[in-house]
Amino acid sequence: MQAEPTAIHANIDWSKWEPPKEGDVRSPCPCINALANHGILPRDGKAITKEMAVTALTTAINLDKNIASMFAAGGVASNPDKSTHSFNLDHVSKHNFIEHDCSLAHEDVAFGDAAKFDEATWKNGVLAVYAGKEMTDYESASRARHERFMTAKEKHKKEGKVFTFGIKENFLSYGETALYLNLLGKDGVAPVDWVRIFFEQERLPYNEGWRTPAEPISQAMMNKALFNLVTANKHKASEAREVGVGTVWQLTSMFTSFAKDPPCVVM
Repeated sequence: MQAEPTAIHANIDWSKWEPPKEGDVRSPCPCINALANHGILPRDGKAITKEMAVTALTTAINLDKNIASMFAAGGVASNPDKSTHSFNLDHVSKHNFIEHDCSLAHEDVAFGDAAKFDEATWKNGVLAVYAGKEMTDYESASRARHERFMTAKEKHKKEGKVFTFGIKENFLSYGETALYLNLLGKDGVAPVDWVRIFFEQERLPYNEGWRTPAEPISQAMMNKALFNLVTANKHKASEAREVGVGTVWQLTSMFTSFAKDPPCVVM
């Protein structure tokens, strides 16, 4: 599935995974949470500088430095104390800053804790789409993302809650799926068991065979996944209208524009 890691990624002891304990804080992002659970970031999830986040993301998962820097800068900007140059993982939970409705594995903020893994959301969404499959693919991943959007929209409408899912959130939603596909596999194909471990345990599935990608997860790789996910979405035209983009052509143009300065992604 993946090539062996290069020497710079080979010194991480992935066996030192621990779930968060009382007093630790976590974000809505399973990737950054996993790095804290593995001890690559501070286990308490606190006082993380931009430099710490960039080093962790580039070394542990081989994320392109520019993308890592954007995420890290977003993390620091989420800290309400602007006199500091660090952030705690729970700062990223601020609604509609980076965290947003329609997370793949968290309940929306109107109905629960948007930073905590929600089994019902996960089971009735992504897992239902991947049922019976051993490997992911762009069509299934795109369908899981779209169905989560539709389910969330209908639930907010039924309960009379405010549903926020516009252009930015739409881009983030696609980006989050593109990220886990690139991190755990290649060309949209990754073991479903690895995806489950990543989201359910917030752990990188090293024991099961995953290795740090040998090739950096670049913006070009993300763009390829984004466009494949959009192409695979059978409801892309209606979704584009609903989120305020307009047409599919405008949606893909928006992705091209965002790709030059992408927002952070939170799953």
